[in-house]
Amino acid sequence: MHRTFFILVTCVLHAFSAEPPTGFQGAEWGMAPAQVQRVSGARGWANVSAELGFPQELQVAAFRSPSEIAGYPASVTYYFYQNQFFQATAAFDFSQLAEYDFNYNVYRSVDEYYRAIHDQTLTFVHDIYDLLAKKYGRREPVFDRLDPRDVFVRTDRYLKREKWNLRYHPYDYYKKIVASAYARWNFPKTRITFSVNISASDKRFDYNLSLTSLDLEREIRKRKDELRSRNL
Repeated sequence: MHRTFFILVTCVLHAFSAEPPTGFQGAEWGMAPAQVQRVSGARGWANVSAELGFPQELQVAAFRSPSEIAGYPASVTYYFYQNQFFQATAAFDFSQLAEYDFNYNVYRSVDEYYRAIHDQTLTFVHDIYDLLAKKYGRREPVFDRLDPRDVFVRTDRYLKREKWNLRYHPYDYYKKIVASAYARWNFPKTRITFSVNISASDKRFDYNLSLTSLDLEREIRKRKDELRSRNL
């Protein structure tokens, strides 16, 4: 009994002792690009502002760097407003799922493909949730769509119901490998978003994690409104 109580208290204290995010990978919101590059240890730092097409008057710049998060390869884009760091977005590389070798016309082959997508995605989602819980405490997110942990619930239900029909139409099974889920964590200074968007037939496997400064986001929105009002 005493040991159980001790473990419970320890877990609760751990959850509340985690510091809320005020930046990304050690770089604080408001830092200049050179500071963020140095503090975060970003390598292959490339200016992608022109590629992303921000209006020049908005004064937003972006830099991209390869990284690894929770053991997964990712490409991180760092955003700056008037040289102030306000957002980081990690796009994870699951290109192996788009290039998976299987036969569209064989049920067993399509089913193996779906199971690979299903298992790799859920393992990844678990690892991201675990990382966020360890860093920022076990706060439950808000869901605009499905919880990423349940991203395949509807698909699994459909496949179970239509299993026998799909055996004779494996390509229809392949086209049904579609899933989307989104979670948001709100902290005093930062919003964290995590999304999973999958469409096997479109070769789309988008897994994104983003952290945004709430204070600077408000400034940017105000600036956008000012720019738009000039055209009235």
